[in-house]
Amino acid sequence: MVIKKYIKKILVKLKIIRPKKTWHIVSESEKKSLKNKVKLVKAKNTLEEIKQTIEQKRKGAYLRFGDGDVYLLLGLNDLLQKSDKKLSSEMKETFNLNIGVLHKALAINSNFFGFEPGMVENMHLVSDNDALKYYWATKKYFKDKNVYSPVALHYTAAFDEDFCVDFLKFLKKSNPIFVGNEFIKPDLVNTLFGSTHIKTPSRDAYSNIDVIEKDLIEALNHDKENFRVVVVAMGCSGRILQKRILKKGYNVYLFDFGSLLDAFNGENSRLWIDIVGSDKLIQMLNNI
Repeated sequence: MVIKKYIKKILVKLKIIRPKKTWHIVSESEKKSLKNKVKLVKAKNTLEEIKQTIEQKRKGAYLRFGDGDVYLLLGLNDLLQKSDKKLSSEMKETFNLNIGVLHKALAINSNFFGFEPGMVENMHLVSDNDALKYYWATKKYFKDKNVYSPVALHYTAAFDEDFCVDFLKFLKKSNPIFVGNEFIKPDLVNTLFGSTHIKTPSRDAYSNIDVIEKDLIEALNHDKENFRVVVVAMGCSGRILQKRILKKGYNVYLFDFGSLLDAFNGENSRLWIDIVGSDKLIQMLNNI
C-alpha cells in the first residue's frame, strides 16, 4: 500500500495521471438549474415543522449538516473529528437516510441560494463558492427537496428571542434524553432538558460512538413502547448516532441542538454568540 501511494505520487508529479478532484466546479448552466430547484426553509419555519412533528409523535430527525459533515462524507478531516473509511461510510448512510420525517439541513445560506435578514459573512452566511460546492457534493441526498435551516435555533436566538425561548420551553416539556458534551454544566442540562444526560467526549466522539449508542439504547429501552425525544449535541458524530437509532426502529425524534448550547455554557465558539451577548443569553435561560 505504501509503495502504491509512493508510485501514485510520482506519477502525479510527472503529470502522467491527474489527482482526483475533491470538489466539482459548478458550471453556469448547472448554476441556473440549481437556482430553480433548491428551496431553503427559513429558521422559524424549520422549528415550526419540527414542533409539529414532535407534537404528532412521529419518528424522525433534525439533521444539521455543516461543512464538517461534507468533509467527512468525502473522507476528509473535520476540525473536531478525524475521518476514516468507516466514518466516511457511515456519514454517507446518514446523508442517504430515509426513515420517518427528516428535516435535512445544509449550511448553504448565501447570496446565491438566499439568506435571512441579519446573516452576514462568518455568521450563518457562507460564500457562494462554498455553498455551491457543499450542495453539489450532497445534492443526490436531497433530491431537489426542501433544504432546512441548520442554524434555526442560533438565528432565532439572535433575531427572535421570544420565539426561540418558546421553542426551548416546548422541547423541555417533551422530557427529552440529552446526549452531549461531558463538560456541559449540570444545572444548564437541567434547565434545558431535565435530569437525563448521556455524556460524550468534547472531540473525536466517533471513537466512543458504540458506547454512546449502547447507553442511549439502554435509556430508550426503559420506556420502549412510548414515543421519545432525544436531543443530541456531539458534533458530526451526532448525526451518525441519529442515523443508527432510527435504523434500529426506535419511535423517537432526534433533535440536533448545535452551538447555542456552547453559548449557554459560556463558551464563545462562534461570532454570532458575540453579537447576541451574554446578558441576553442569561435572560433567555431565566425565561425557560
